[in-house]
Amino acid sequence: MDPLTNVTMTIPKGCDNAPRKKIVIDLIVAFLAKDGDTIRTNVSESAVWINIATSEELRGIDQIVSRLDENDQQLTDVEVSSVITHGKFASIDGVVHYEDGPALYFCEVLTFTNASNKGVVKEMKSYHVLK
Repeated sequence: MDPLTNVTMTIPKGCDNAPRKKIVIDLIVAFLAKDGDTIRTNVSESAVWINIATSEELRGIDQIVSRLDENDQQLTDVEVSSVITHGKFASIDGVVHYEDGPALYFCEVLTFTNASNKGVVKEMKSYHVLK
């Protein structure tokens, strides 16, 4: 079953017009949906994912994808507040609400391998606050 079934998604207007913004949104949705195939398509084999709050670093796509099943909480809605892109950099922030438990406020700062739409994520820094 798709983990995003019955989940309300709120995305800022105008994100359809910028290809890199759509890539960033699709990638975050892939993480929430635990879609390893989409993540593998858009993230470098040697990518680094850094959780700023815990100082934990995951190195390589296999470590990153292996984390997908660790959170089994049922999502109820996802609100994306903003998506900002410039060159090979991007950020996305918002809040994820769960059926049980605190909301997760997030900001993901992404660095791509290059500025073209063909670039893949080589580094992701996550800023998460449970509230």
